[in-house]
Amino acid sequence: MILEQNILPFSEWFFGTAAHWYWDGAALQWLMSAGILLAAALIIGLVVSVIQNGGRFWTPFVNGVRRGAQNLTAVSFARTWAIARLTMKESLRRRVLFLFALFMILLLVGGLFLDPNSEDPARLYMSFVMGAATVLIFLLSLFLSAFSLPTDIKNKTIYTVVTKPVRSSEMVFGRILGIAVIGTVVLVLMGTSSYFFVKNELQHTHLLGEKDDLTPVSGEWRIAGVERKNINEVTELAQKGDANTPLFRGETRTTNGHKHPVTVYADGKVSCGSVNGHTHEITSEKAGSQTKYIVHESQGMMQARIPVYGKLRFRGTDGNDKDKGINVGDEWEYRSFIGGTSKTSDSTTEEAAVFSFSGLNEAMFPKEVFSDGLPVEMTLGVFRTHKGNIEKRVTGSLALRNPKTGLKVEVKTFSTEEFITKAETIPWTFEGTPQIEQQKGRTPEGEFYVFPDDATVTKERTDAQFTQRRTFDLFKDFVADGKVEVWLQCIDSMQYIGVAQTDLYLRADDADVPLNFVKGYFGIWMQMIIVISFGVLFSTFLSGPVAMISTVGVLVAGFSKAFMMEIGLHKVLGGGPFEALYRLLIQQNMVVDLPNSFAVSFIKASDSVFGLFLTLMGQAIPSLSPYSEYTQAVAKGFDVPGNWLANHSVMTLAYAVPVFIVAYLILSNREIAKA
Repeated sequence: MILEQNILPFSEWFFGTAAHWYWDGAALQWLMSAGILLAAALIIGLVVSVIQNGGRFWTPFVNGVRRGAQNLTAVSFARTWAIARLTMKESLRRRVLFLFALFMILLLVGGLFLDPNSEDPARLYMSFVMGAATVLIFLLSLFLSAFSLPTDIKNKTIYTVVTKPVRSSEMVFGRILGIAVIGTVVLVLMGTSSYFFVKNELQHTHLLGEKDDLTPVSGEWRIAGVERKNINEVTELAQKGDANTPLFRGETRTTNGHKHPVTVYADGKVSCGSVNGHTHEITSEKAGSQTKYIVHESQGMMQARIPVYGKLRFRGTDGNDKDKGINVGDEWEYRSFIGGTSKTSDSTTEEAAVFSFSGLNEAMFPKEVFSDGLPVEMTLGVFRTHKGNIEKRVTGSLALRNPKTGLKVEVKTFSTEEFITKAETIPWTFEGTPQIEQQKGRTPEGEFYVFPDDATVTKERTDAQFTQRRTFDLFKDFVADGKVEVWLQCIDSMQYIGVAQTDLYLRADDADVPLNFVKGYFGIWMQMIIVISFGVLFSTFLSGPVAMISTVGVLVAGFSKAFMMEIGLHKVLGGGPFEALYRLLIQQNMVVDLPNSFAVSFIKASDSVFGLFLTLMGQAIPSLSPYSEYTQAVAKGFDVPGNWLANHSVMTLAYAVPVFIVAYLILSNREIAKA
C-alpha cells in the first residue's frame, strides 16, 4: 500500500501540535477559512444592500443577516424530512434502482472475464467491484443532485413547495438528505452483493491423492531399517518416534493456475504451503489400508493486514546515514534505491535501507500465534543496470541490528521482483555471524559518530560480548527499549532495489475482513456526500446539464488538487501553463532558461496571475485523492486505519457544511424561493 504521507493521529491532525502553536491543526485552519468566507459574504451583502437601498442600507442589511442566521439555526427536522421523502419518491420514479441492476450485470460479466489464475486474484476482484461501485454511485449522485432542483423548476412542481412554510435552508438540506439516503441504500446493496461475489469467486479447493501426489522423504520414512510403502504403516511406526518428522512431500493438483506444496508428518498432520497469499486446511481419513486427503476451502484469500511501520533512513557506501538513497532516474521520486556493491569498488561498506521500529514488545507477537517467527513483508522496486539472466530475480538480504549495542547479524537472503509482495519470517532464534555496526552521520561541522547509542557501553565490551557468539535470540539480543533496526541490502552486483518507508513492515495482526470491506465502501460513501453537496449547490443557480458539468469539474479538480497546487505555487518544471504552451510552440526544452524579453516577461506574469487563481481554487476544492486510498487498501489486503476514518469523516463534514450554507444563500435570493 502506497502512502506518500504519514497518517497523523486524529488529535494531532485535528488540533495540531504544540510545537507549531497549534497553527497546523485542521480545526483552526478550517475556522480561519470559514471566517474569511463569512467576512467576504458579509462584505458582498453590504455592497448589494448599498446598491439597492442607498443611504438606508444598514437596516435591510442587518435584517437580512438576522433572517439568514435564523434560517440556518432554526431548521425543522420534520419539514426537512418531508422534503427528503419527496426527493426520494422523485428519485424512485426515475428508476434509480436500475443502476443496481446494472451493477449486478457488471458482476456477472466480470465473473466471466476476470482471471482467477492471476498472481493476486483477490486484488483483481476487489479493485473491480469497488471501482465499478465508485463509478456507478458517482453517476447516480451526479444525475440526482444536478437535475433535482432544475427539473422541479422546469416542471413548476417546486411552486407547491415554496408556498408552504418551508425555509430555503430546509429545501437545500432536504434535497441533500434525500439523495444521500437513496445513494446509501444503493451503495449498501452494491457492497453486500459485491462482497459475496468476491468471496464466492475466490473460494476453491484442490485434489490430493496418496499415490499420485505424495512421495516418501528419502531416509526419513525408513523405520527400523524396513521400507514402508503404505502411509498408515509408516505413520503408526513413526508415532513411536518424533511426531514432527516429515514422511511424505508432494503437491496438490492444479486449480486456478496454481498448486500448493504439501508435507505429511509422522503424527498424521498435513501442512499446506502458501501460494498467492493463501493456503488450505488439509485433513485425512483412513479408508482401509489407504488414506484419503480432503483439501478444504481456501484460507487467507481476502486479508486485512495490520502493519507496523518503521522510520526509514539510508546508509551510503561512505558509511554515513542519509535521508535519501540513489536516484536511478525515475521521474516519480517516491522510492529511493540501494545498489549491490560492485566487485571492482574500493568501498568496504555496502549500501543499506535501514528501517527503525519502536514500541515493540513480545506481547505484540505472541509465539502461540507467530510460531515460526517475526513476520516481515516487503513490496520492493527493482532496477537492473544490465539484463543478465532476465529470469533470475534480484537477490536481497535482511539483517537485524540492536540500536543500543550496535550488534548486527544477517538473518535472511531472498529473491525479489518488482512490486510483488514478498513475505519472510525472521526466526525467534537463529544463527549468524555477528558484526559491530557504527551509526555514523554528518553534521555541518563535520562527521559525528554514535557508537554505541548508549554511551555507558564501550566498543571493547561490545566486541568481546558478541564476536564469539553464533546463536542469537531476536528479542533478547536485538530489541532494546522496544527499538530494533531491520537492514535491507542488495546482494547482486550492479543491480538496485528501490524502497520507500511503507514498502517494508512488520505484520502484527489481521483485522476482520468483512468490517474492512465496510470501511472501504464507507470511503466511497464519503465521496458520494461531497458529490451530492456540490451537485445541489450548482443546481440552485444553473440548469441541470451545466450543473452536472460543473460538478464533474469539481471532481476532476479534486482528484488532481495536488498538481493544481504545484502549478499555482510554481513548483512544476517548465513553468505555468502559458509558459509550457510557449515552450511547446518554440520546441524548447523544459530545463533550458528562456531569454529575457517582453514576451517572456508577459507570459510569466500571466502565469503568476493564473497561479494565484489556481491556488485559491485549490484551497476551496476538496482533495478527493485521499479517499481513493480506501479502495487501494482493501484491494491490496490492508486494514483501513481508524485515523483515516476519523480524519476523513471530519473533512467530509467540513466541506459539506459550507457548501450547504452557500447553496442556501443562493437559493434564498432566487425569486422562486421567497415564500
